[in-house]
Amino acid sequence: MGTGLGEIREASFQSMSTGTRVDYRILTPPSWRDGERLPLILHLHGAMSSSASLDAAKPLYDDGWTRDELPRAIVACPSTPTHGGFYIDHPDGPSWETLIADEFPRHLAKEHGFLAPEVAVIGASMGGYGALKLGFRHPDRYRAIAAVSPAIFPGERMDEVPDENLPSVLRDLHVTMGAGANDPAAYAHNSVYGRLRANAGDLRRHRPAILVDCGGADEFRLQDGSEYLHRLLWDLEVAHDYRVMADAGHMGPSSILRQADAIRFIGRALNDPLNDPAN
Repeated sequence: MGTGLGEIREASFQSMSTGTRVDYRILTPPSWRDGERLPLILHLHGAMSSSASLDAAKPLYDDGWTRDELPRAIVACPSTPTHGGFYIDHPDGPSWETLIADEFPRHLAKEHGFLAPEVAVIGASMGGYGALKLGFRHPDRYRAIAAVSPAIFPGERMDEVPDENLPSVLRDLHVTMGAGANDPAAYAHNSVYGRLRANAGDLRRHRPAILVDCGGADEFRLQDGSEYLHRLLWDLEVAHDYRVMADAGHMGPSSILRQADAIRFIGRALNDPLNDPAN
């Protein structure tokens, strides 16, 4: 069994992708040493949140290290906005997806020496949408993609999504995916399903470990989108794990247990030499 706890550091940098200063937190494993090459886990927070979500998740990562269920890794979480963000590259505006996929990992490597040989991405809610979108666009980059209660819809076009699946901030995400103008091409580009259809062959070839987990009683009806994604992954013969906890909601104690299980899923993928996208 491992010993000790990880350490969180706070920092910020000026992003060229977004034109803003981006705050972030880094969680290093127990007894981390400068220059130690470790896997990178991108931890994407949900809507109306920030990199402070890593503080709440820290006990789950510490437990993974203590139980030897998670290899030594760097966990990094940047703060991104909800409105005007959504992990989307906006036309003539900030590019939040580019920040996460490219600029932020490069910054970590340059400023902190985190030259990660392997990368995984994990997120919940809005962060789950971001994790799936990044992973499906770049299946060669990620060992594992884990989405808990991802903010995805049961439809691939704007007019296919029932109104009941668009409460609150989800309607804003839905509109933003279409570039605010019901643009079908923009919507497909920003859709998890559009990315999946475009890159199904690469996903089958590189075989990143994929987890989709949702509560069956999600208050925002996100279980409908998760079920749609599961069926599409199945139809396209993309290997994945799909889990539904029947009575679980979006938040609450069960969400913590499910996040812990997603972290263990990431750990198994990072520990498995056969699950190497380079193979």
